[in-house]
Amino acid sequence: MKLQLPTLIAVCLAILLVGSIYFFVGDKPQLGSAVNLESEEFKQLRTHATDAFNAGKLQQAIELYSEALKMRPENAEIYNDLGAVYYKQGLEYAGPLWPSWETELREESADKALSELKTAIDKITSGAITFKTRHEAVADAIEAEAKQLGGEVYRQRWENEITLNVLIGQTKIYLLRARDHYLRAVDLKPTHSVAYRNLGSFYMKVGRTDIALDHYQEAYKLDPRDAELEEYLNQFRK
Repeated sequence: MKLQLPTLIAVCLAILLVGSIYFFVGDKPQLGSAVNLESEEFKQLRTHATDAFNAGKLQQAIELYSEALKMRPENAEIYNDLGAVYYKQGLEYAGPLWPSWETELREESADKALSELKTAIDKITSGAITFKTRHEAVADAIEAEAKQLGGEVYRQRWENEITLNVLIGQTKIYLLRARDHYLRAVDLKPTHSVAYRNLGSFYMKVGRTDIALDHYQEAYKLDPRDAELEEYLNQFRK
């Protein structure tokens, strides 16, 4: 029996439709399982990294978080977590005391201040050096020389006193990595309250309480349930 032309066209279209459904739908379960497998791998990697961090195995945690970041290069949480590891590593290189070296300069002698700076750098090699002075010229000389010697300088005036915190050695390297990872986290996710909180801790550690307060307030605005931070901010304001 011959098929009429309209019927023949309808049969052909039906065959094409069945083939299309098989082509587009048939592979979805396999594709879905592959995505789930990758997601599970990512979760496990992050869990192992967190376990390493909690166990104090910081280098292992850095390697694992870095692998996780390769899998999810736009993941703000991983940037923040890796920043936290760098931060702790930097503090460990500084040793048990913070700052590692502290001097209050009562004289108006820049030469004496620079001699003290060089002595501090030679002796501690890695950590934070703090100078306090009431003289702008002395503070300027310390800041310029510290930068020339490779230090990272954070300067703040409070009333009549200037405080300079100088990061050097491995402490400088790891703390700056921490700062940069926190900043990347908030760039990727502006609502990431924990990253803002960690930025506040970083700037508080290096003596920039003004910047620290800004970040703490932003963190609290994003997460007003943070009772610990609320108490800290209340104490800070007092």
